[in-house]
Amino acid sequence: MNDRTEELGTTEERLALDPRQTSARERYGFLLAMAAHRLRSRFEEELEPMGVQLKHVQVLAMIYHFGPVAQQRLGESICIDRTSMVGLLDEMERRDLVQRQPDPVDRRAHRIHLTESGQDLFRRANDTVEGVENEVLAPLSEQERLQLKSMLQRIIDPGAWSGFEHINIKVSGRAGEATGRSEALPSGSEGRSR
Repeated sequence: MNDRTEELGTTEERLALDPRQTSARERYGFLLAMAAHRLRSRFEEELEPMGVQLKHVQVLAMIYHFGPVAQQRLGESICIDRTSMVGLLDEMERRDLVQRQPDPVDRRAHRIHLTESGQDLFRRANDTVEGVENEVLAPLSEQERLQLKSMLQRIIDPGAWSGFEHINIKVSGRAGEATGRSEALPSGSEGRSR
C-alpha cells in the first residue's frame, strides 16, 4: 500500500467518513452549504468551456438587469472586495465583456456597461445556469422548487439580514420596466454609489 492509499484509507473508511451520514445532516447550515457547493461545482464545470466562472456571470447578470452600475456598488452587491473587483473588471474589459465609462454624476467614479459580447455571453451562460439548476433540483417537484425559492428569498431578504443593506442598487428605467418593480436607494445613501 503506498502513502497516498494509506492517506485516503479504504473505500469503506472513506464511506464511513461521509458527513451526510452524521448528525450534520440535521443542521440547516450544513445542508445549505452542501446544496450551494453542489450547485456551484456544477455551474463551474458547465461554464468552463465558455471560459468564465460564476463570478463573471454574477457581474454580467447585475449589469444586464440594472443597466450601467457604479463600479464600487457592483462589487459590494456581489460581495467582492474592491481590489478583487478591479482585477476582475480589468480581465473582463480585456475580453471585451464590459466597458468602464466615466460616471456622469461623479467624475471620480466609473460606471460599468455591458458590451455586445458581454450581453451575448450572459445570455448563453444564463441558459447554462438554468440547465444546471434544473438538473440539481430534479428531485423536487415544481411546487417544492417554488416553496424552496420562497423560503430562501425570505432568509436573505434585506429586512432579515443587515449584511445585504448595501445591495440596494437604484434600478434603471430599463430594468424597472423589464421587472415591473421599482427600487431606490434608502434615504441618505445616495452619496455611497461610487
